[in-house]
Amino acid sequence: MKNAEKMLSALEHENMDEAKKYFDAVIAGDSPEEQFFLAEQLFSLGFLDETEDLYELLLAAFPNEGELYVRLAEVSIEKDQLDEAAERLEQISPEDDAYLESLLVAADLYQMQGLFEVTEQKLQQAKSLAPNEPIIDFALGEYYLSQARFASAVQSYQSVLDAGITALQDETISVYVRMAEALSASGAFEEAIPYYEKALEENESLDTLFGLGLTAFQAKEYATAIHSFEHLKEHDPSYTTLYPYLAKSYEENGQKEQALEILEEGLKHDEFNKELFFEAGQLALSLNRLEEAEHFFRQALVLDPEYIAAMLELNKLLLDKADYEGLTEIFEGVSDELITEPQIFWDLSVAYQETEQYNKAKENFEKAYPHFKNNPTFLREYGLFLREEGDPKATTILNDYLTFEPEDEEIRSLLDF
Repeated sequence: MKNAEKMLSALEHENMDEAKKYFDAVIAGDSPEEQFFLAEQLFSLGFLDETEDLYELLLAAFPNEGELYVRLAEVSIEKDQLDEAAERLEQISPEDDAYLESLLVAADLYQMQGLFEVTEQKLQQAKSLAPNEPIIDFALGEYYLSQARFASAVQSYQSVLDAGITALQDETISVYVRMAEALSASGAFEEAIPYYEKALEENESLDTLFGLGLTAFQAKEYATAIHSFEHLKEHDPSYTTLYPYLAKSYEENGQKEQALEILEEGLKHDEFNKELFFEAGQLALSLNRLEEAEHFFRQALVLDPEYIAAMLELNKLLLDKADYEGLTEIFEGVSDELITEPQIFWDLSVAYQETEQYNKAKENFEKAYPHFKNNPTFLREYGLFLREEGDPKATTILNDYLTFEPEDEEIRSLLDF
């Protein structure tokens, strides 16, 4: 076994002293081929300083080898030494065989620095030098996708597929998936679905299953979405992102009971997800399962006492069943600054009025008034409350109400019209 292989074996067994010994041996006397091999392996493992030492050693022996400058630039980028990486790349002449690869690395470098125009210039320069090179088309697709230039991304990925390449980087990146993502991001959901399906034929990854399910959901192809999400759930029930979309797919497909079961299943795997509790509450409400709905909304508020959406839904439930004390209890200790929905002040004014806490009722009516001064239902309730309290402002509020409902004889009689 050669020194490079011995070092890699020592690293695998976490024997760092042995690894250092074999590394020194490679540095001291192994062939350039062995040194280059070890540098590549160490770079993939994240040993950047050792990788740099090996490439620097090789560069001293082969000062005109452009590939070594490219490799050192890649190391510098990984070490976040971007200026040094740029200097390395500038050493490579256009006549060098490594120049084309240097343009791709430079494009990555400039994109990291936010210099997007220069990034595209480098990629287009590479494209002009090698117009039929799929790797360059893929790099352009990646760049355009990152810039939300989806039509250009689709065109570039299609060129890669036309060249017969469907996966890159040891089959870890699917060109079909990238094409599907670009189409889906542009809103072409129906067109994206077949590409996800082709990707799954090659490699049934969890993320691709989710991508297909989400895209089918967006395309309103709920049967396809359900099939994909269910398949994903079978593979990995802890993939919690799937549950809201699977439930919504069932709901849109007219299967509300099944949708609620899915959300309950999701909560077994993600019991601290307030959104899942909230969505379960809404579904239970739509099924007229009011006690369950109340339970789900209350659980959402346990996780986040300031969850306004859950507060509003729970308020409606409690008002409908005349549980006014229960409603006011929800807001004990919640400051006004955290209440961003004025409907809550209106709800509280009713609850406090019904529990004979008139000062608090008046306080909340006043907070709600600026937001509902054009709402006749609110004006009527507020005006009648003020009248019961003997507040002269009642006349103004009720007159405002009559501008919306001039035929309300009860209020007209109260005002002696």
